Amino acid sequence: MKTAVFVSLLVGVLTPCLRGEYTPPLVVGQAPEADALFAPLQGDPRELHLSMGLALPDKEKTVAEVAIGHYYGIYRWALPNDAGYTQLNIGGGIFPRFNFADNKHLQVVDFYASLPFDIRMGRWSGRFMFYHVSSHLGDDYIRDNPGLVTDKNSWNSLRSTLSCDVDRFLRLYGGYTYHLMAYPATQQHQAAQGGLEIHFKPFVQDRAQIYWANDAQWWERTAWKTQFNSQLGVKIGKDAANGRSISYYVEYTDGPEYYGQFFTAQETRIGLGIKFEIS
Repeated sequence: MKTAVFVSLLVGVLTPCLRGEYTPPLVVGQAPEADALFAPLQGDPRELHLSMGLALPDKEKTVAEVAIGHYYGIYRWALPNDAGYTQLNIGGGIFPRFNFADNKHLQVVDFYASLPFDIRMGRWSGRFMFYHVSSHLGDDYIRDNPGLVTDKNSWNSLRSTLSCDVDRFLRLYGGYTYHLMAYPATQQHQAAQGGLEIHFKPFVQDRAQIYWANDAQWWERTAWKTQFNSQLGVKIGKDAANGRSISYYVEYTDGPEYYGQFFTAQETRIGLGIKFEIS
């Protein structure tokens, strides 16, 4: 009975995706808008974006986190018969974390570089990319922990993500990652991801929009333990649903940490932040 109910709900949600939808004409050629084909994953803390915030972990005092990252479109092609578009991008970002409560020392910083290839066909969009991550402990953190044995943590990976815009307000996605190289070599190589985003109807003359984004990840290196992030926020802008905006949000995170140096640690926390959408 439970299986039948689940399958019925899944079919009901995915049916609109199977119907497809006309893709509006887009400009092809060099330097296209980076996010036009595949929209950033709002609930993924490691999606390249620009933000700053405070978090209250369950095992330590307040920490401050910053994200400085962005994608840049290189070239866009049109598919035959007006089927859709493909696009090559490049992206990079850094994710530092600081001890905000006491000494403001840098604890860790992760560096990301990626080469995404996007495709959109109606309601469906996909991103297939090669990306590199390098994670490093901060000099302050090393000084604060005498005798700590330091080593780099990095990986080169292939990642694929498939997304469906069920309608204007609901998006579903899922993905798979495989590490071509990981250091230390004892790391496992696979990861899976899934999530949903709900965007509510804009209000205040389309200048504000509430959203709720949920992302779950499962990494083989942490025995497939669920890494969960839920972000509830409001976007403010001249056209909040489609244009540049500033988002104010609260989020809940639970599971293995996202920082490469701390991925074996488990953390539950509440955070507050501000995010800038500049594309």
